[in-house]
Amino acid sequence: MPTKLTTICYIHDFTDHITSEYTIKEITGIIRLDNNDPQKISFLKIKSFMPLDLTIGTKIEKFEKEQVILLTGKFVANSRWYSVSATSIQVILDLDFNTMPAVNLQVMLTGVTTQTVQNSEGNAVMNFFVEEYLGDREPKDFWVETVHETGNQYLANKTSTINLNGKSMLEVFF
Repeated sequence: MPTKLTTICYIHDFTDHITSEYTIKEITGIIRLDNNDPQKISFLKIKSFMPLDLTIGTKIEKFEKEQVILLTGKFVANSRWYSVSATSIQVILDLDFNTMPAVNLQVMLTGVTTQTVQNSEGNAVMNFFVEEYLGDREPKDFWVETVHETGNQYLANKTSTINLNGKSMLEVFF
């Protein structure tokens, strides 16, 4: 199941490796988890591929150390950090580590389910089992439970579609 991450992060450090077609940047990124405590952070191990052929379009902007970026990419979660393959990097000017906002990770899971939505205590509930494979890494399997009040008409319509078609597109915010 593809997993997509979008967040604001600070570029602490990076290294370049040049191949025949790309400049590969291995980046150490930091996200702030609390506006009041700069020590509450999480680390991102980011890899980006920038084509050497300048006629090939890319969504990876050039960046420098100590800049803040808006990062989008596929990710794998580990216990103390996240591994991210960047699909888009946009530099956010006029921000640094001390002025960038604390953000929660926004993760989008997309997949197909054969389960139906269950009603429990006035909430619609569905459980998903996520199997994530990215390259030669070990699979990171986990359960996601979605819950919303049945009175939310927009989400009630979505869950009816899930029950009828057996398919789902789900956005989860961690």
